[in-house]
Amino acid sequence: METNDQALESKYHSKLTGDTSLVVGMLVLLICVEGFLAYRILSETWEIASGFFYLYVIFIGLIILIETIGCLKVRESIKTHMFEFKYYD
Repeated sequence: METNDQALESKYHSKLTGDTSLVVGMLVLLICVEGFLAYRILSETWEIASGFFYLYVIFIGLIILIETIGCLKVRESIKTHMFEFKYYD
């Protein structure tokens, strides 16, 4: 029975690694899109936005921080409940 539990645990941890890569991919995609949007906005309105550029940096930094915390919480939730609800069966 011990080997069956080890095989099941190994399967779950490999699936968790796959889910982690999906969460990281989602985070990277969000950051890239937001970076592109911020670049486009700043490049078109640089004469106006140059006076308060630091606000853009703070705002984008906060958005990235909040998204990163959210993605880490999603991963932690999946990790916590993967055995409890038979998530990968």
